[in-house]
Amino acid sequence: MPEGAERMTGSSLASARRIQQGRGTGGESIRTFLWILVLGVLGLGWWPPAEAAAQNDSGDDVRYNLRTAVELVVVPVTVKDRRGQLVTDLMREEFRLYENGAEQPIRYFSIDPFPLSAVILVDARLSPAAHEAVQATLAVLPSIFAPADEFALFVFDTYPRQRLEFTHDPETLRVALDRLRQEAVAVPSGSTGGPMTAGPRINQAPVGPGVPSTLPKASKSVKSIHDALYAAGLALRGREPGRRRVVFIVSDGVNSRLNTHSFGETRDLLLGAEVAVYALGVDNARFAVGGTVLTDYARSTGGDAYAPMKQDDLARAWLQVGEQARNQYTLVYAARPAPGGREYRRIQVRVARPGVELKARDGYFAGLPLH
Repeated sequence: MPEGAERMTGSSLASARRIQQGRGTGGESIRTFLWILVLGVLGLGWWPPAEAAAQNDSGDDVRYNLRTAVELVVVPVTVKDRRGQLVTDLMREEFRLYENGAEQPIRYFSIDPFPLSAVILVDARLSPAAHEAVQATLAVLPSIFAPADEFALFVFDTYPRQRLEFTHDPETLRVALDRLRQEAVAVPSGSTGGPMTAGPRINQAPVGPGVPSTLPKASKSVKSIHDALYAAGLALRGREPGRRRVVFIVSDGVNSRLNTHSFGETRDLLLGAEVAVYALGVDNARFAVGGTVLTDYARSTGGDAYAPMKQDDLARAWLQVGEQARNQYTLVYAARPAPGGREYRRIQVRVARPGVELKARDGYFAGLPLH
């Protein structure tokens, strides 16, 4: 092995694979990097630093600098202008990236779209007007996905419940949504019975320990948004690398005290699994001063929150979140491993161009086992 070769950890390899689905010129450069990385880890055990060249101006070999193992951190970034339109012409040099306040060199940069792994999460206990608007716009959902995307369907009130396992087939999603609309007609909003009261299950199994087997009979306000997003995060955590992991949730933001999981626990799971939340607020969520719990999840995970005022606006919002989740800038930097294991680190992204708004996750957990 050449002297001073930089070793790469398994987490670096897996993190890098998350960007291997890039297409076009940017995708080709990413795939070239991946092959170098794979050869280094599996064969030679090394790869050269990005700034190193094969020879210097005098023709002498450049000696590699000794470094400790690093972890590649992938940071998806959305940039919008004052009108809320996506800004897609920024260059790598316009970005600045910070970890815990210290600027980090951007090692890799891509503007290529990524395939999605998405959970659609539908609030099953809304006011009649909001319920009707949501049900009327669900038919738009199959059209927001590309052939390479995969998606699952959950509904929730007191409990989250998976209604469709991950699939690439839009027709399968369409059938599941039709079935959901039919059940909604049979079980009016606010009812205490129906398909949502049997307890939380994912893939025909309980979502996890700690969920009580019995709870007080549900009322109109008994909804567990933390638990619903926690279940969505668990479902997405095991999906293959190389995809954007996202939750599309539509809800009024009403959240009860009967959640098994707290906001912090759920946010940490989502950050650890690299899941972004895109929220469509209906009913009172549209007018909440300072936002709702939906806004908090969207902001902390690097997603976004919409407050469509009309049914047509809601249909357009579904299309917008699909486009926004797929088309992001991808910034990658090399972080030092956590010396004591699991460690939370803050991320901040800035851009030199005035008049734009950036959305990126608040941070990540170094030292977490790979999912």
